[in-house]
Amino acid sequence: MVSARVKFIVITIDELILVPIAIIIVYYFIPELLFQLTALLIAGSAIFVAAKYYLVYPSLQETGSHALYDLKGMKAIVVEPVTSRSGKVKVGAEIWDARCRDGLEIGSGTEVRILERESMKVLVAPGATEESKL
Repeated sequence: MVSARVKFIVITIDELILVPIAIIIVYYFIPELLFQLTALLIAGSAIFVAAKYYLVYPSLQETGSHALYDLKGMKAIVVEPVTSRSGKVKVGAEIWDARCRDGLEIGSGTEVRILERESMKVLVAPGATEESKL
């Protein structure tokens, strides 16, 4: 896995390459303002990197998109009968593939509780509890 710091550097370096290009352009076209514009470009770049770090860096840290799908304990409604081999449930506005423990069959329209998520499938049990998230 790539660290958040490396990701930040990679997505910032291309903007910072523009600073030396701007300095070269100033050197050839407006040499009398070279010192002032160089100082301005460097200060502006520092402010840009600091602002970008503050705004973007937290989203690059490894929270992962799986945190968005922490479904354990949520309620769902069965939309296609759920068995140990197949089935579908509706969680919020999304339809998920679902399975239940061996020997159970949960009919359509039944409210279930999500026990865990494995990849793009959820393991469910009949009935919902008070500590559900939905």
